[in-house]
Amino acid sequence: MEQEDYLETIYKLKEEKGLVRISDIAEVLQLSKPSVTQMMQRLEKEGCIEYKPYYPIELTTQGKKIGKGIAERHEAIAEFLTLLEIPNNIQEKDIHGIEHSLSPITLKRLKEVTKFLKNKSFKPKL
Repeated sequence: MEQEDYLETIYKLKEEKGLVRISDIAEVLQLSKPSVTQMMQRLEKEGCIEYKPYYPIELTTQGKKIGKGIAERHEAIAEFLTLLEIPNNIQEKDIHGIEHSLSPITLKRLKEVTKFLKNKSFKPKL
């Protein structure tokens, strides 16, 4: 599991619930609490989060920027793959495989193509 996955999860949970705890992250990522705690300690040392045991986890400005960026990439890729009628179980594997390496220019173009195809009522041939 990459650090960016944790930051994306924290970002999304913060948007949804307001408070983020180790148990929330462990549940979403299907990991043990000790594994999540270990990563939180690492992310705090790197300046991405503010972490104290038994307190809610907060993203720093740097952590929020990274988490939001990954979440936006995830959403853009999911929207495109949904338009192509790719099944959800395949989408998740594909998204995870490319969301961390997608360049800003590629992301921009992907969003443009998705918007164009939606406006044209695109339907893939099966």
